Amino acid sequence: MEKHVLTVTIDLNALAHRLIGSKKQYIRPQELAYELSISVRSAGKLLSRLAKMGYVEKWSKNLYRIKH
Repeated sequence: MEKHVLTVTIDLNALAHRLIGSKKQYIRPQELAYELSISVRSAGKLLSRLAKMGYVEKWSKNLYRIKH
């Protein structure tokens, strides 16, 4: 059986600026997953990376505060 794979690159700076430009103060991995049509796990990884970059901060278990 042939394995089909698609690799997608997400510009984290562009994503961060999109979040900062939104009127939201907080975002959950579930919301980001829905917006980007990705898994909740992948969305959590993206938010974790954005937190390391200083664009968001982990506020609680499943909630990140967007730094405006």
